[in-house]
Amino acid sequence: MSAEAERRLLILDDDPLVGLLMESAARQAGVSTCLTREPDEFYAAVDSWQPTHIVLDLTMPDTSGEQVLSELAARGCRARIIITSGAERERLDGAMAQARADALDVAGALPKPFVAEALRAMLA
Repeated sequence: MSAEAERRLLILDDDPLVGLLMESAARQAGVSTCLTREPDEFYAAVDSWQPTHIVLDLTMPDTSGEQVLSELAARGCRARIIITSGAERERLDGAMAQARADALDVAGALPKPFVAEALRAMLA
């Protein structure tokens, strides 16, 4: 795979175990990863690392995933976005609808607990 085609997954999830499991699943698929737990760290990585894919948890202590999606839209983010949460399906669907309305590239939703194969399929 050429350097231009390298897949880079940026993860924002406040749960360290879930983040590590996502990193492991993505790396097994040959995807470079960067795990963040705080919004400021995440936004810095969006700007400096320019991920091709983003996994975004909707439920976090310092912000909501919906707020992060709005900020990504304002920044003109071009990464493919995977929205994840242990929340009810309606919230996942609403967040996906908001993101698509804001012209973000949404790969889909990944309910928690997630299946590694489902994540890898969204990264393909």
